[in-house]
Amino acid sequence: MAHRFSGDPEILRSERRRRILPTDALEREVISRLKFRENAVDYGAGTGYFTEILAGHFRRVYAVEAESKMAEILWKEMEKRGIKNVGIIISDTPPDFDFQIDFILFSNVLHEVESPEKFMEWSRVARAVCIIDWKKIETEFGPPVDERIDLKTMMDLAKKNFRYVESPDIYPIHYTLVCYNEEDALKKADNESKNST
Repeated sequence: MAHRFSGDPEILRSERRRRILPTDALEREVISRLKFRENAVDYGAGTGYFTEILAGHFRRVYAVEAESKMAEILWKEMEKRGIKNVGIIISDTPPDFDFQIDFILFSNVLHEVESPEKFMEWSRVARAVCIIDWKKIETEFGPPVDERIDLKTMMDLAKKNFRYVESPDIYPIHYTLVCYNEEDALKKADNESKNST
């Protein structure tokens, strides 16, 4: 079984996390470019660090979390903040939706699943997908380096499932991929990424 986060849930909303993974960077570099903003999925939502941000940009957000303890904290966080457009799904497998999904976010989760290939294939249901995961470098915290998926491997996997793959340089110890199949799914960036295909 792949490494799954089992530490203190408070770490997922800590000041350190806000410094290394600021939500405004995702809003500015990815979400602001999305043309369609009805339904989003935060897969591996944890305690709702990015769920809360997505809720401010989409009509409905589906937060998928495998751990019931995390889902309970997530529910309490959304209730405390008065966020009403988030539905929580407790599952460790990709859910089926019978309506259009505009955006899926995988943040620090694909290195935890048994088959990243299966999840990437499933994610094609969305108009756009964003992957944020740990760079395969030594860091003071985070999952063991040997369990991280390096950027090239993740890029190759994304290219098998998506026509367009961009790699904006947003975070210092995480890489980001933005994947989509419909050319008009995203507004063009001011400086198109050299890593687009």
